[in-house]
Amino acid sequence: MSLPRNPATPSTPRCPGGGLTRRDFLRGLATASAALAAGTAPGAARTDRGDAARVPRAPTTLGLCQRYDYPAVRRTLGRMLDELGDVRPLVRRKHVTVKVNLVNTSAEDVQGVPLWLTVTVHPVVARALGSLLIEYGAREVVLCDQLPFRTPDPEAFAGYGFKLDEFRAVMDGRVRFENTRNRGRHGSYAWVKVPGGELATAWEVNRSYVDTDVLVSLTKLKSHVSGGITGALKNLFGVPPSSLYGEDLKDEPDENAIGYRGATMHSCERPPLTSARSFTGRSVRGDHGYNVPRFIVDLAAAFPIHLAVIDGISTIQTAEGWWNGAMVSVTRPGVLLAGRNPVCTDAVAAAVMGFDPDAPDRTWPFVNGTNHLALARRRGLGENRLKRLEIGGVGLEAARFEFHPTYRRLAGPPS
Repeated sequence: MSLPRNPATPSTPRCPGGGLTRRDFLRGLATASAALAAGTAPGAARTDRGDAARVPRAPTTLGLCQRYDYPAVRRTLGRMLDELGDVRPLVRRKHVTVKVNLVNTSAEDVQGVPLWLTVTVHPVVARALGSLLIEYGAREVVLCDQLPFRTPDPEAFAGYGFKLDEFRAVMDGRVRFENTRNRGRHGSYAWVKVPGGELATAWEVNRSYVDTDVLVSLTKLKSHVSGGITGALKNLFGVPPSSLYGEDLKDEPDENAIGYRGATMHSCERPPLTSARSFTGRSVRGDHGYNVPRFIVDLAAAFPIHLAVIDGISTIQTAEGWWNGAMVSVTRPGVLLAGRNPVCTDAVAAAVMGFDPDAPDRTWPFVNGTNHLALARRRGLGENRLKRLEIGGVGLEAARFEFHPTYRRLAGPPS
């Protein structure tokens, strides 16, 4: 049974065959950009008061799954996507890009537990989602992320458990992996403006994130020291390429770069080396809890997510990776989440973790900085207030699995 569509959710024009044309897609983005730049969102009447704003909403559905057993994961996820009601027409005859939540190395573990059980999206969840998208009629599915390897793309993904042959076997061969650390197979980068950007006015990125009809964020349910939680929105932090935003760059862009973006997008000690200076200079040097949430929202405004899927079967809590040392512990919530609005879906994810998705800045789980979910709502991207959200599937109480809160960094923001 499908969840009822919320009347506040903006509709999308469709071509006669039921698919979204590329022209309609671009026109829709232009309309959304103009609306956001003017302080509104499609279908939303922004006001200066966050508690009175009407923002886009869409249902989120929850499913329980205790193990990474492919048939069980696919069956559970299929029920969830069918419950959302409009995923099949969303992807039918479309080119689909899936931004996968991987990390900046595949050679680590957490206390001896493999990274796909702790830090990164499990390949079984990715395969199950990919096979469903193909079953629903997608023309091709591209799984991508920025990976710190110069090897061919299939080799780079294999370290995270993503084996191309296994994906092809369940996706009718219509799948491709792409490492987006530079321009890759494309002749140029895409220049994408940020509607109402706070720290960034534009992003220069691999064209995989633009030359597509549907963008899916497939992410891991985790705590995050800078962002409070990792969800569909935070997953976009991996979109800006190392070749232009990496901290190992010297004086010019480098297609061979594989460095992380800490100096440009966390501490903000230096600007990126894009072809035009696109950062506003309004970041706070050294304050990751201020900068990271704002970059998250600036990315979400530029790259609208059409479908959010969150792997919370097995993960970690208190922080986002092994690099945080003994503060990290393994936990097994046994839950999957899916939704059509990433802000709504991430807000439900925060509630599943036992947190208030509308908590004040610098309180748990956003103890080290700004609540990016509330910030996204104020930018007109989606609803984060739990009482206004529609939750389906097994329901919040059945799925709730309280996480230990993100630890507070002793070093506070610069004065």
